Amino acid sequence: MGQQDTTAFDALLEGAVDQQRRRVLKVGAAVRVAGSLVFLLIVGVLWLAGRKDWAPYPLPLTLYLLAAVALFAVHGKRFVQWLDVAQSAVDVGLVFWVQHAALPLSRFPAGIAGFSLGLFSLVVVLSSLTLVPGVAYATAVLSAVAQAVLMREADVSYGSVATASVVLVLVAFMSQYGSQRLRQLVLALTRTEVERQVEARRFQEVEQARATIEKMLAEVRTQNEQLLGLQRDKDLLIQFLVHDLRSPLSALSMTFSWLESELAEGDLTLLQGVRTGLAVTGRMERMISELLDLPRLEEGRLELRPQRIDTASVFEEVRQAFVGATQLRRLSLEVEAPAGLMLQGDRALLTRVVENLVANALRYTPPGGRVRLEAGTEAGAPYLAVRNDGPSIAPELRPRLFDKHVQGEQERTTRKGYGLGLYFSRLAVEAHGGRIAVEDAPGWGTSFVARLPSAPGESSRAA
Repeated sequence: MGQQDTTAFDALLEGAVDQQRRRVLKVGAAVRVAGSLVFLLIVGVLWLAGRKDWAPYPLPLTLYLLAAVALFAVHGKRFVQWLDVAQSAVDVGLVFWVQHAALPLSRFPAGIAGFSLGLFSLVVVLSSLTLVPGVAYATAVLSAVAQAVLMREADVSYGSVATASVVLVLVAFMSQYGSQRLRQLVLALTRTEVERQVEARRFQEVEQARATIEKMLAEVRTQNEQLLGLQRDKDLLIQFLVHDLRSPLSALSMTFSWLESELAEGDLTLLQGVRTGLAVTGRMERMISELLDLPRLEEGRLELRPQRIDTASVFEEVRQAFVGATQLRRLSLEVEAPAGLMLQGDRALLTRVVENLVANALRYTPPGGRVRLEAGTEAGAPYLAVRNDGPSIAPELRPRLFDKHVQGEQERTTRKGYGLGLYFSRLAVEAHGGRIAVEDAPGWGTSFVARLPSAPGESSRAA
């Protein structure tokens, strides 16, 4: 490719990237306007209803809404990306202002400080819409500092402060990593295709060369549309992680823990409900950890924490987490494990494996059906099995069932899940030196069996 062709090509790509950046920034501006308006309405209603602990919020939210509306109004200008950089700092300042003002008025300062982590995570995600990695990481660092100040004022331990800081940095990394890699891949593929077409153009007539260039521009536009689609998919996943899980989870878990301590000598039925809630929130926390651990498992960087595990206690913990789901669907969740059967492995990872298998079994078991958690030994080696009497898995799907993003027909038609649960389970079992597969068992439609080695290897690092 000649110097003139290279310059024109780079200018074309730069224009396309700039166009997509402005579109993404428009989305970020709209999110800020909508979010601040909704929060202002909720806070206003609570304040007017006499809740004095909400008094610090209306003024900063009103000022922030005005700034967000102004930013949305000028989103099409070329200088707006620099305004978005400044907006990230304003976002952090707003969250710190309102939460710092609310701490002295709250009956549970630690809960206010914990809830701030979800707000700062949202701010980091919004800052990543600038498509400038430095902005996202700078926002994460600034948010970590502000979060640390709030948590220490609420007398939260230094360990929790450090964990919150790590979470914010990981959110910034997850927000940037996928989009940057996809952008590099699209640019590399586009440049290769353009070079091939330009080389062919040199040996053709002028009209043929013009047709080739038009085809090249059409392909670039198609790839830009694909990039937008991938960006939307990434944004949906981040919204699921931040909005539906992390933001309310810390406050919810602390509330359940407080209720459990208050009800220690009270209503046993209500206490059981609170403990079920604690089990469910614990499972949600493990789901978040699963999403964060998956890349490290794939790259062999996840350090295992081996210990002696009582299989019966693991099965009981999982059973408690799914009590509500089984009762709702009138399912029988059985546990069959020999007393004293011990395993050597990472308890958290193996618990998440069993949870994934049980969730998958409950999804396919018809109402009134049975699901069994089973453990035992065969040929001196332990195994963990989850069986159900639902429909069996098609033979052609079994060889690739544990691959990434592979889903059954039900998930594809209902658009539920991401096809990661069984893939994570396979990586976690293989990290222990074992294997997992679908096996036939008399009386059961489907049986997932994880077979572990009889003696652990010397290495505790996932391979």
